[in-house]
Amino acid sequence: MKSKKIGFIGLGEMGYPMAIRLFEAGHELYISGHSQNPKSLEKMRKLKERGFVIEESFWKVAEKADVIVTILPADKEIKEVLLDPKFMESLKKNTTIVDMTSCSSATIKEIGGIYADLECRVIDAPVSGGINGAEKGTLAILASGEKEDVEGVRPILEILGDKIMYVGELGKGKAVKSVNQMMVGLHAIAFIEAYSAGLNQGLEPELIYEIIKKSSGYSDIFDRKFKNVMNHQFGEGFKLKHMRKDLKVALDSVQGIPLPFSKLAHEFYLMAQEYDEMDFTAISKLFI
Repeated sequence: MKSKKIGFIGLGEMGYPMAIRLFEAGHELYISGHSQNPKSLEKMRKLKERGFVIEESFWKVAEKADVIVTILPADKEIKEVLLDPKFMESLKKNTTIVDMTSCSSATIKEIGGIYADLECRVIDAPVSGGINGAEKGTLAILASGEKEDVEGVRPILEILGDKIMYVGELGKGKAVKSVNQMMVGLHAIAFIEAYSAGLNQGLEPELIYEIIKKSSGYSDIFDRKFKNVMNHQFGEGFKLKHMRKDLKVALDSVQGIPLPFSKLAHEFYLMAQEYDEMDFTAISKLFI
């Protein structure tokens, strides 16, 4: 595809490898972190050494880019960037915003309404697949918004993911991501609790893994995370604090129906806050 001027805002665990993939694909890339914390500054230093264009502020990105990708921690940070008056004033007409943050549907719908008045497009495209998927370009991307707008940036999305799923009107991407995160958070606690019960009855960890992998209790999260729990390896992966945040987003987005298991799961992730910087399966420390 023809190279585009792409802005990229957000250099967290996911954003950093995603920005590298876009750069290596040959796009003209303008980078800015949201915060000036030491980790973000160090990442920007490394990228600058590799030839990336690092902008001093996110509104400078807005001045140059035709497409701007944002992937930030939560609703608060997305609003701080996309609803910043100087950022909005700096946007070129017909700029496309591709927001890949896991946040609420309400926030991206609010932003979409405001940006329509600015004659700019907004696409809601949260991702699933973890850091490994971000590095390899194998993310699942849950895209919503105007279908023609999504198709317009599909070549960019295909650099980042190998499963691009159009899920409907703006906000539905965030909604389906929140449903997915509810299930991931619950599945992890379910298999950890069952594993604890198996150990209590004298079962060998390897036996539990091999039997469940071939039985009806199997799930993808069990397969990918069981050995982390078995070996107490929680150093890298999707952080526990992010799982807790995603569960809170999911709970806050739903009105009028009981969600007892998701609420209980959120309580357990709250109890495990001392492990916030570890992979979310460090919640197993509460059980084992």
